[in-house]
Amino acid sequence: MASRGNAISGYIPAFSKGAKVYGANINSGAVTSAHIADGTVIAADVAAGAITSAKLGTDAVTSVKLAAASVISAKLGVSAVQNTNIAVNAIRAGAISARAVTSAKLGVSAVGNTNILANAIRKGAISARAVTSAKIFAAFLSGTISGLLSGVVAVAHGLGTAPKFVVVSTKASHADVVAGRYVFLSQASAGTSTNIYLKATKSGNVNYCAYVQL
Repeated sequence: MASRGNAISGYIPAFSKGAKVYGANINSGAVTSAHIADGTVIAADVAAGAITSAKLGTDAVTSVKLAAASVISAKLGVSAVQNTNIAVNAIRAGAISARAVTSAKLGVSAVGNTNILANAIRKGAISARAVTSAKIFAAFLSGTISGLLSGVVAVAHGLGTAPKFVVVSTKASHADVVAGRYVFLSQASAGTSTNIYLKATKSGNVNYCAYVQL
């Protein structure tokens, strides 16, 4: 009887108990999240740097998934946290390091009078010569008026608002002193948003200076 050669079985045995499945034996994409039981992947199973931002879905990392104090400055990129990422009133005094807020970090006109508590700015917090006339809503005036015994002289101050405080003085020459020619703020006419009103003791030209403040 002629031989037909060695018989070949079409049976492939199943994995024996305890057999290991290696990555080389798994087709790409065969294992999905549906095949992984909750809690089976722990930190020790994840290689350093294996989880990158490209592998995380939008909004996948929420606050409940972050341990307390786990987000530190070293994990944040430069300028990663913008004002649009910070909730209103989220940053409290206790979260700011001493001297962390400097002038370089504040925009021009970022701190207005509504951001400053009453009496919050003390003398020790103001640099020498930091308060100048340009920073005070006031006017320093000087000139010459012709004294009118029967009326007052209007002098424009340029502040656009009626002043609350006006000081006027005579810039007197010797002749003015001898003649008794002086300038005063008129009591009869209050300052307006345009002018202050001066009164001279005698007729004739007389020099004056005035400080006007709101």
